[in-house]
Amino acid sequence: MRRKLSLSDQGLHALYCPVKNAKSALFLVASFSVVAFVSWKGLHKPPEHPDFVVLLFAILVVAMLAKWSVAFTCLRERLVFGLVIVSFVVGEVAAFVPSVFGNHAWMVKPGKLALSLFGLLVSLTMLVQSARSPNVGPSNAEALIAWQPKQNLLILLVVTLTVLALGAMLYFLPFRQ
Repeated sequence: MRRKLSLSDQGLHALYCPVKNAKSALFLVASFSVVAFVSWKGLHKPPEHPDFVVLLFAILVVAMLAKWSVAFTCLRERLVFGLVIVSFVVGEVAAFVPSVFGNHAWMVKPGKLALSLFGLLVSLTMLVQSARSPNVGPSNAEALIAWQPKQNLLILLVVTLTVLALGAMLYFLPFRQ
């Protein structure tokens, strides 16, 4: 059965599209930066004991993300939702059924870190694109002229903060073999 996009889905995409909305893109960059930091920090910790409440929460989050991925039609948005869904599913499967991964269970945490870093990279590209092309109508020419210096400063600020955060993460939490 085909699902028609309702007005609310189209309105949701128009309002929160990270490619067009710098605030949504900045939220994604901040979220993936935190996830990358937490993944790096927990890289060498033993696996946590599974909890059924966490499993129910993960199922709820995956269901919500799957619903939202239908509403967002851009390829990069769906890629980001897919990365988050895969990360949740792999984490929960590794916690509840570790025999699925067998001898490769040690690769789960570095894989989740790689997924979060890839998501951070994709969300940074969405932030740069949203900052370079703000959604300004032709009647707001003055606002477009005033936005030009701010967009370059915003891009520089976000890239600098991301590099500093990742550098601090690498410095304070060195990779141990």
